[in-house]
Amino acid sequence: MIVAVSEGRTIYSNIRKSVHFLAATNLSEIAVMLSSITVGMGQPLNPMQLLWINLLTDIFPALALSLEPPEPDVLRRPPRDPHEPIIKKSDVKRYTLESLSITAATMAGYAYGVSRYGIGPRSSTIAFMTLTSGQLLHALSCRSEARSVFSKEQLQPNRYLQMALGGSAALQMLTVMVPGLRSLLGTTLIGPMDALVIAAGAGLPLVFNELTKEDRSQLARSDAHSKQPAPVSD
Repeated sequence: MIVAVSEGRTIYSNIRKSVHFLAATNLSEIAVMLSSITVGMGQPLNPMQLLWINLLTDIFPALALSLEPPEPDVLRRPPRDPHEPIIKKSDVKRYTLESLSITAATMAGYAYGVSRYGIGPRSSTIAFMTLTSGQLLHALSCRSEARSVFSKEQLQPNRYLQMALGGSAALQMLTVMVPGLRSLLGTTLIGPMDALVIAAGAGLPLVFNELTKEDRSQLARSDAHSKQPAPVSD
């Protein structure tokens, strides 16, 4: 019975993790395109780049998240309401905040490219690499709703996610290294400064989202502690 409860909770949690990743990353793609067109900066991503993101760098991490091992506190959690939707109102708010952080970083990278190279393939490549790298790192954040990747108590390793992220990152690097892929996707070679901007744009959303996760965890623990009954004195 204990094993069945653990497996059932883990399966449900892993479905939420995959939905979490896909919702936040796809919202960021939509927001990047809309915000760029709205402010008159052209289209940072072409159709082939969007197709590449959705077919190669979105699917594999989402599938790997569905195979996450049980979290340490899976049996200590209270039973969930059977009528509770798989995406709650609080989830929508969190997904939106996370997608906006990825969008802001991508747009900052694109703005850097436009200011230095003008609107064109070089700027588009910086936006493409920043967005994709930020989304891949976001998969690490989706492994737990409360436990930060910077926490001392680490989650069990997920070799499927490691392979998915490693393979997707390698494929992403090939898009600027292989001439055939550069021609297909409309990308160009990048310089050292461009690489630093891309790395910063990919890493900062992860740090921001994990810090907000820590804040939510502390508030939840405080609420739980305040709701505990006071000890009865003699």
